Amino acid sequence: MKQVVQNLRSGTIEIEDVPPPGLRAPGVLVATVCSVLSPGTERAAAELGRSTLLGKALRRPDQVRKVLDSVRREGVWPTVRKVQQRLDVTRAMGYSCAGIVLESRDSAQRPGARVACAGTDAATHAEINFVPRNLIATIPDEVSFEEAAFAALGGVAIHAMRLGEVQLGDEVAVIGMGLVGLLLAQVLRAAGCRVAGFDPRSDRLALAGRLGIERTAAAQGDALEDALGAWNLTHGFHRVFIAAAAKSSAPVELAVKAAADRARIIVVGDVRTDIPRTEAYLKELSVIYARSYGPGRYDPAYEEQGMDYPRAYVPWTLARNLEAFLDLLARKQISVTPLITHRLPIEDATRAYDIVTGGEPSLGVVLQYPVLEAKPPASISLRAPELRRPGTIGAGFIGAGSYAAGTLLPLLKSRADVRLLSVVTTRGLSARKVAEQFGIARCSTNPADVLNDPEIDLVFIASRHDSHASLAQAALQAGKAVFVEKPLCLEESQLDALEEVWRAHPLPLMVGHNRRFAPATLALKEFFAATPAGAPLSIRYHVQAGPLPPDHWLHDPLQGGRILGEACHFVDWCIEMAGAAPVKMFAAMQGIAPDENLHAIIEFPGGTTATLTYETSAHASLPKEIIQVSRAGCTAIVENFASVELRSATGRSTRKFQGKGQTEMIAALLAGMTSGTAPVPASSWFMSARATLKLLESASTGLTAFLTPQS
Repeated sequence: MKQVVQNLRSGTIEIEDVPPPGLRAPGVLVATVCSVLSPGTERAAAELGRSTLLGKALRRPDQVRKVLDSVRREGVWPTVRKVQQRLDVTRAMGYSCAGIVLESRDSAQRPGARVACAGTDAATHAEINFVPRNLIATIPDEVSFEEAAFAALGGVAIHAMRLGEVQLGDEVAVIGMGLVGLLLAQVLRAAGCRVAGFDPRSDRLALAGRLGIERTAAAQGDALEDALGAWNLTHGFHRVFIAAAAKSSAPVELAVKAAADRARIIVVGDVRTDIPRTEAYLKELSVIYARSYGPGRYDPAYEEQGMDYPRAYVPWTLARNLEAFLDLLARKQISVTPLITHRLPIEDATRAYDIVTGGEPSLGVVLQYPVLEAKPPASISLRAPELRRPGTIGAGFIGAGSYAAGTLLPLLKSRADVRLLSVVTTRGLSARKVAEQFGIARCSTNPADVLNDPEIDLVFIASRHDSHASLAQAALQAGKAVFVEKPLCLEESQLDALEEVWRAHPLPLMVGHNRRFAPATLALKEFFAATPAGAPLSIRYHVQAGPLPPDHWLHDPLQGGRILGEACHFVDWCIEMAGAAPVKMFAAMQGIAPDENLHAIIEFPGGTTATLTYETSAHASLPKEIIQVSRAGCTAIVENFASVELRSATGRSTRKFQGKGQTEMIAALLAGMTSGTAPVPASSWFMSARATLKLLESASTGLTAFLTPQS
């Protein structure tokens, strides 16, 4: 299918042929009929993409701070690679469209239903979109697809109106008669307000007049004073809405002048808000920023999982604002057709962006799409697959996030004994981008295209954590060797089921616990091999993981949290170093849900103990990982697996190493597949996963957890 995208490095707008998105619950697949370019948001995104690296930095100082923090923590070159990887992303454009439901996993929608859609990465300029159920609204019979395609922009206007808490008869001003401003002015008029529109362009003011906004004036101080006198509004406006996009604070200064005492200013557009303090203070003004289309936006539980807010407490959610806008269209209380200046087929999307970013006068730019009767195939072939050669392994990926694209795929691409045949992601755009970047023959949005491919011997599972166990089971049942990015599972029942499947299909299985294979780990084993074999080890492992943003997907309870998602690495390393399965453990946790900070004691046979601290609150300058291992008067101190200090009766030495075992892990996996001997038995991975689950059990109950051998 066709999709409009932007390359973040070059800023160019392109039309890509990508696999259609996969259907997930709760949501629908929508065949797009019309979509609308936002002349504000999308123009700004296009211009940001086209700016130089310095220009991008100046516009996003928050990202510059993150880069500097990364340099301090990780060094220059790792940070450079991380930035380059971020810039190599291709972004889907668009966030407002309308179309027909093709497939549904939402009980409220059936195939064939007419729906309006909103949201970045959901209502894009693409022939088919996957849209979660709370980002869609049914189109009334009286409303055309073209009109409904403005729903997201209308939702912005309605949410701003609600934040203004306007009442019947309120005198309100709208500064900026662009697309959102004209929609907002009509919404306010429909709500019973007396509306005045301000804009520096006379043609926009004339259009506002044709839409029923009877009072208009130029957006400048002298014109404002004259207009207020002519309209007998010397006291000012009860509410002032700023729907302009400007690099200066002129719209805000005008809003403060236009506002009455104790008025409310609602900022809708992207403007500087250097508020004149004295005048705002004397008028005792309130300033409110409107964010998107309403409550629910940017809440993963609402947007992705489909959870609604109680109507009694949140009557006007994002979805209900979309419905309200469509209802206004159906009752002819607002009109969008006069706002449309250009209609272009999807094939001319690049010209559409030239229009909104160039000097050609434009307002509403609508993209039109051919009618699709059915969803096209999920897989696209980009090139002929490499012919099978003796001794080579065919590999396929399900999931291609930062770990897969930044670590696994570069390692595999460099090997002559691996053929990269297929990659699957939930979004077709990311699948194609990864396939092109690493020379993969096919890309898809359907995992079955990897699982059922007879050419694929080894499946890499690098998807979200909640899908790891089920995909690993499916791959084993399909007769494939499996590499699972950690964690192996999120629940003990998943682990039991996976273990049962593996017994029925005992194929090569590896979990991405790379630290087992790190050169520093091997150095420690060699060092302690020279100590008395029966003496217990004392292991202290401290991890300063650093905080995650509050909205990071790992905080989603469905994904298991950071202990299962990352601290499992360190549990596994302690088990590998001890050389035995743990027998009992005790843990305590603290942090935001589901878990963040862990303090654990793990006991092994023969008296070996490991204490593990995984925390997010330490100072950022500390090394991420510090390990101290002692036995029989000998001690080793490991820092970030890059240096190992060895102390014994014969002296003291320091050794330097590179890498945390990623290269060695992949080499061991492939060598094991070739030889038929697994580098790590599957039972070891199952035991490691079970130990991590037992730690969480102990932390939640406050009791010691015992690990019993599995039959």
